[in-house]
Amino acid sequence: MKVILIKDVPGLGVEGDTKDLANGYARNYLFPKGLAVPETALARNRIKEQKKKVELQNVQQTDDAQKLAEELSSISINIPAAAQDNDRLFGAIHETDIAKALKEQGYEIEKKSILLDEPIKSIGVYKVPIKILDTIKAELKVWVVKE
Repeated sequence: MKVILIKDVPGLGVEGDTKDLANGYARNYLFPKGLAVPETALARNRIKEQKKKVELQNVQQTDDAQKLAEELSSISINIPAAAQDNDRLFGAIHETDIAKALKEQGYEIEKKSILLDEPIKSIGVYKVPIKILDTIKAELKVWVVKE
């Protein structure tokens, strides 16, 4: 029986592949789990239309992410913190603090997208990488200043 995979199936193929499989495997496993549909002209056309939609969404998402990355790279944020006389902070600046400061400026960035190697522990200017998409990253300038 010929089927079109509508989701990736490990060891079998990826979404959109056409496979010739045993009838029982297709009817008893792939169809009930929503992993494949019988191959017909209608199913082929539907899969092509879905691929086009997904590609357009990916292009739009990439464009939006690129614009956001440019905006984030062009701004800088100030984070006031309590510090000693030698400019060491009493605490530390974490991803949560940076996300909160960005939210105050109108940017909704998840803290897991902020790629700090280690917490900031002294006053100064830091470039913090932010992951927007897998391939798109921005560098945010963070000023840690004395309260």
